[in-house]
Amino acid sequence: MKLNVDAHLWCLGAYGERYVPGGYFEELSVDKQLEIMSKIEGLTGLFVFYPFPPMPEDPDKLVKKLDDFGLKVSNLAVECWGDRKWKYGAFSTNETAIRKEAIKMFKDAIDLSKEIGADSILLWPAHDGFDYPFQTDYGQGWKNMVETVAEICSYDKSVKIALEAKSKDPRQKQYISDTGKALTFINDVGAPNLGAAIDVGHSLMAGENLAESVALLDAHKRLYQVHLNENYKDSDPDLIFGTINFWELLEFFYHLGKTDFSGWSSIDIIVPRDDREKSLRLGVKLIWKYKEMADRLLEHQNEIDENMKGYHFADNMDMIVDLLF
Repeated sequence: MKLNVDAHLWCLGAYGERYVPGGYFEELSVDKQLEIMSKIEGLTGLFVFYPFPPMPEDPDKLVKKLDDFGLKVSNLAVECWGDRKWKYGAFSTNETAIRKEAIKMFKDAIDLSKEIGADSILLWPAHDGFDYPFQTDYGQGWKNMVETVAEICSYDKSVKIALEAKSKDPRQKQYISDTGKALTFINDVGAPNLGAAIDVGHSLMAGENLAESVALLDAHKRLYQVHLNENYKDSDPDLIFGTINFWELLEFFYHLGKTDFSGWSSIDIIVPRDDREKSLRLGVKLIWKYKEMADRLLEHQNEIDENMKGYHFADNMDMIVDLLF
């Protein structure tokens, strides 16, 4: 793999929440946020959200602004969750007008993504799910999603669309809840440019094995984005990657290192009570440290993989401990 690290502006946000709606910090200007990012070694991209505010609306001005800070556009996310109109989903809802609006937004974003040089477009079906039994027609909801996303993907097959799975939040249950369902959905849509984003926090919360999920996506050539954060496997607070689940994250990076993934690995964290700049710096540092450790293991890939063929866990762990510690 080739490691390219980016972040989004929320990493340096005010962190509003339902208990403290105003957040724990004062808002930083866009220029200040970009200045901070520009000074962090190993961070080279910005994950941009469409519609663009608070970034410039004009694509050329947006690219130039990032260039002035030594950054480039990484990926583009279409924000189809922050308005009440999406409450029953942007893709699965029975409200035809809402689905058409989502399709138009994505088509516009696809055009813009080519102008700003985005590697791929994120599609997160945040509200596409349910909260109670007997609330929704599961089959019809899935059918609506397949048809809606198929139309989006067919608009320009040269642009990669990255589907992001999540088990819950904001809905109690979401249709595309894990990597397996994501692959099933991708198969049902049948578009050559539809792949997946693996979000570490979402996979942990769903009870997945991270390395296994990477291996599955890579086997189908559908790994388009990587989102890096952490949690205790019970919710999605977007904690700093590399601070909790050491062995699983190390195995994740080992298997990621065996792929030919050359897209962006995105820092997707929220650190509401600590220093924002120091937290982002730590996040970048830990990502590169995990990459360094995984590379050290990959120098012994033949031995490690041979041990896995024989299910020799103890031999592998004994070697890995000596290599790293």
